[in-house]
Amino acid sequence: MRTQTSNYVVPPEDGKIAFVDMTQKARALLAQVDEIAATLVDAVWERLPGYDQARMEVEDLSEVVAPNLTAMLSTVAERRRLTEAELLSAEALGQRRAIQGVPIESLVASWHAAERALIERLVTLAPPTEGYGLAELVQKLAAVTDSMIESSTDAYRRTRNEAAAHLDQIATDLVSRLAGGEPLDPADVEERARLVGVPAQVPHRAAAIGTAGDTDPLALAKAQRTLLDTLRPRLRSRILAGSKGSTMLLVLADGPWLDEALARAAGRPGLPAGLVVGLGEPRPRLGEVGGSCREALSALEAGLRMGAGRAVVHFRRVIPEVLLIDNPLDARRLVDTVLTPLRPSPALVETLRAHLSCGLSVRLTAQRLAVHENTVSYRLRRILQLLGLNTASELLRPDILLALRADELDRT
Repeated sequence: MRTQTSNYVVPPEDGKIAFVDMTQKARALLAQVDEIAATLVDAVWERLPGYDQARMEVEDLSEVVAPNLTAMLSTVAERRRLTEAELLSAEALGQRRAIQGVPIESLVASWHAAERALIERLVTLAPPTEGYGLAELVQKLAAVTDSMIESSTDAYRRTRNEAAAHLDQIATDLVSRLAGGEPLDPADVEERARLVGVPAQVPHRAAAIGTAGDTDPLALAKAQRTLLDTLRPRLRSRILAGSKGSTMLLVLADGPWLDEALARAAGRPGLPAGLVVGLGEPRPRLGEVGGSCREALSALEAGLRMGAGRAVVHFRRVIPEVLLIDNPLDARRLVDTVLTPLRPSPALVETLRAHLSCGLSVRLTAQRLAVHENTVSYRLRRILQLLGLNTASELLRPDILLALRADELDRT
């Protein structure tokens, strides 16, 4: 009856029984490291996501496998912990894989593949007596592998976080430059876009986010994050987020779903009631989206002045309002020219607005103002007289409509 031992029994050539300690087996495998490494590279290369020509050369994988296998076997053979240098090597590997964009799951899987390769070699080197020696070795090897994985993944996450912060800054700077109106080199724009994972040659458009009145900055920041979190799952590429002054700007790849997604995001419960999203028109390439940024900012300003809330305001739908806002002196002159004769009687201006919004219907205007129809008819006659008009249909003149709109925008 054999006693339990941490040794393996190996029949030598002379027929006598010899005991080989597990650590001796680990030392024996050190001579086979290059062969094991080559086998492991074949098992990993183009089999695990990220380990392919798109992210690295195969030599980049080959040159680190053998040293790491040596470290793992030496630790077991010498019954010691990993040295600082060995852990730093695993850390450097994690940093490099993060920069290359290898998924962290593949990084972890590659370490476990190395662990399995060593265990398989140890098992085939000689059969165990009672299995205890192998179990002890597997536990030791697993502990070493776990330490390597921890060092690699910690470095991987740190590197990815640092890279993400760097990419966010590149994206922020790019949006600021696009919105600033300065001439941009298309090649420079496309290079920056490539760095942050944005396809520069597809249509893009801008969205500007703001709120009416004095909004708590923390509440506004939370609203902006909510909008981003709602939109990101729908996008195939990165959202570029930046700012123009205190206004948040987004640059997004255009698509038929974008209007609906923005409207749904802006209407989510919990967002400020006065939240407005100004949406610029799409441009065929990212390098040309500066115009869309300016349109988005103008649409936002028009929406805020018009009292929109939790709404998406399209630039193409507020072009008259944008023209009035951008030309305040001309807008003021238009208001004075058209509405000054009516100013002494505020009821006349109110009746004019209501009558136009009610499609020139006297009955609906009376209902809107809660007055008698005769009162509306009297006021309309006075309005026509003061404005020098002959019929109510002449109230639809562009200068009158624009003057009323300019007056509304000026009072908000």
